[in-house]
Amino acid sequence: MKVEKMGNVVAILLLLITIILMVRSGEGIINCDEVEHSLSPCISYLTQDVQPYPSCCNAVRNIKGMAPTVSDPKSLCICLMNAAKRYSNLKEDALQTLPHKCGIKLDFPISTTFNCQL
Repeated sequence: MKVEKMGNVVAILLLLITIILMVRSGEGIINCDEVEHSLSPCISYLTQDVQPYPSCCNAVRNIKGMAPTVSDPKSLCICLMNAAKRYSNLKEDALQTLPHKCGIKLDFPISTTFNCQL
């Protein structure tokens, strides 16, 4: 009887460990739709001659937080480039200076021409 209870405890522990690993592996996945939606407060800065609003800078800060692992900055870079290409009226200089204007350092430039695969 004791061996059976021990087996049940081990099975439950293995199940919990599997669930935890599944949740953690999904945490680093970048959702490009979420990235693009998060940047919507920045559109006026990126298309007009204005300063970025605090909500835009908060969005950039949040987006940086979406890429905590080494492989995620590459995915985030690709999402940002694809989002930027959807808008024909984005100003390239505004796009490139956005993180700096917000006081945020990204591991790559935001640009429609940057090669994220490097």
